[in-house]
Amino acid sequence: QGAMGKAGQKRKHVEADGEERSRKEAKREDVVVNDAADAAAAAAADAGTDGRDADEGAAPAKAANPAMAGGLTAPMSGVALAHDEMKCGESKAARNVSTGEMLHHIDPAVANLPDGEDVEYRIAPVVQPAPAQRPRKPPPGAWVQSTDDMLGPDSQHAYVQRWVRMVKEEYSGSVKFKVVRNDGSRENLILLLGLKNVFVKQLPNMPKPYVTRLVFDRKHESMALLKRTERGEYIVMGGCCYRPFAEQRFGEIAFLAISHNEQVRGYGTRLMAHTKEHAKEIGLDFLLTCADNNAVPYFKKQGFSKRITLAKELWQGYIKDYEGVTLMECKLHAKVNYLNIPAFIKAQKMALVERLKEMAHAHIVFPGIDVTKTNGIPVENIPGIKAIREDIRGKDDPAAGVLPGGLLGGESADSTASLPRGLRPSLANRDPAAQEALQKHFKKVIELVKNHASAWPFGEPVDPSETGAYDYYEVIKNPIDLKTIKSRVDMKWYYIT
Repeated sequence: QGAMGKAGQKRKHVEADGEERSRKEAKREDVVVNDAADAAAAAAADAGTDGRDADEGAAPAKAANPAMAGGLTAPMSGVALAHDEMKCGESKAARNVSTGEMLHHIDPAVANLPDGEDVEYRIAPVVQPAPAQRPRKPPPGAWVQSTDDMLGPDSQHAYVQRWVRMVKEEYSGSVKFKVVRNDGSRENLILLLGLKNVFVKQLPNMPKPYVTRLVFDRKHESMALLKRTERGEYIVMGGCCYRPFAEQRFGEIAFLAISHNEQVRGYGTRLMAHTKEHAKEIGLDFLLTCADNNAVPYFKKQGFSKRITLAKELWQGYIKDYEGVTLMECKLHAKVNYLNIPAFIKAQKMALVERLKEMAHAHIVFPGIDVTKTNGIPVENIPGIKAIREDIRGKDDPAAGVLPGGLLGGESADSTASLPRGLRPSLANRDPAAQEALQKHFKKVIELVKNHASAWPFGEPVDPSETGAYDYYEVIKNPIDLKTIKSRVDMKWYYIT
């Protein structure tokens, strides 16, 4: 009985110790939220001094320093957010009012594009431009190239690749963009704490209490970049903190930062695009920020300008322009979807090509020159040159005709004065002595090259039977050698520009 009594007492002590540890662990888990709540309360308390409305007679004393460098310390725990990719494909763009998450902006066709570095794909324009009304027609033997072929695959552009990658990540739920406000909820307080940690690490010149006060200020809100962990929770990897001034219809960006290991991947551009779209949703027409020298190039790429078009009386007294920073502005356009910029660019490029078809021959493909069937060809006889001359002079102009023996034919000093400089024949083209001196110079250069110690492989045309390179002319489509060059110079078969 004594032994059983001691065992029972020991078991009670173990249970008591377990309960104590559980209370301590629960307390540690609440520290993050409690600290955030304290910071939020401090921010709310300071709202009467640093975060006051402008009509109370004071301006917010803060300056943005969105330098994109540094490290990242994310909160120890993330937040669990639901993801439904079916909501991403709805046609009407809208933001979930309750969660602040952007849902209806992703085109499933873009999200389902093939992956891979060597994969070619084309994106659809935001609108289909009207075709050319009076395109130039090709001459006999030439053909017309389509607009799609002229532009080529969109996958060749780095900005399109980054955009498609970001769309795929958002569609799959591995990345989310969420508007976060200090509403006192546990989820938002954890996310705001993560944003504070990012800004403190990314912006070392900003005092930690100062950053905390602005991030948790109830008059500010933030667009948070969230990334899903292996456990399925979302942690903060970057964000943009700003204060909207609804009556003045502008917003001031205070902080913007991305984790150093997530930069140069398109996250910064995507974050700014979400910020712009949300600013339009809440009725803002302008975004202002005070950028330091390191941040100015980034904001220029995002459409910000040093030229302030917003009326000074609308922003002066609400924000401050500090020394050592540059006040920059971005005007938001209601008809532009900043989350779909590549599709807008594609439509603009297609419209430009259609317009060029009426003015030039860029869409016409002329047959190539078969050098094996001719012993040289005058420049003016190259397919397409005569068409260019007719574009400049007009078909009925006698000077547009091509005359034998001249580079372009039919010119005089007066008739060529109005031509672009690149199409005017120079004196050297007309002076026989200058042409003879030029040919002697070419021959001297060729002799110097032939006498070089490393020139022996290029002296004669390649003989596949002697060298064993039987597929040489299948691989090398336009072979050249010093002997061929010399024969062309002797025949004066070269271009004079």
